[in-house]
Amino acid sequence: MINSNVLLSVQRALLGNITSNLRAVYVLIENETTFKLIFYYDHELTDEEEELASLTDTEFLSDFPSPNYNTSYEIYVLGYPKDIPKTGICVYKRFENYC
Repeated sequence: MINSNVLLSVQRALLGNITSNLRAVYVLIENETTFKLIFYYDHELTDEEEELASLTDTEFLSDFPSPNYNTSYEIYVLGYPKDIPKTGICVYKRFENYC
């Protein structure tokens, strides 16, 4: 049950916070109380994109408040067509044509 709540929470938190530079978002469920959001961007982030990632984490955190839960996030710049590591559960992935 915790997995579906986590996935739905991340997807809700992403609403309005996705830019064309964002390639994918994964959530790593380390245990029942520790979660990590992992953002993969195509190019260096703008200040606004960094703020949007932070806002997404804050929105997610509001569903799993401390001290009962531990949440964190990481941001990686990984240009297309480099493969995105499959760490955790994918909650967002943009279409990328590999032709």
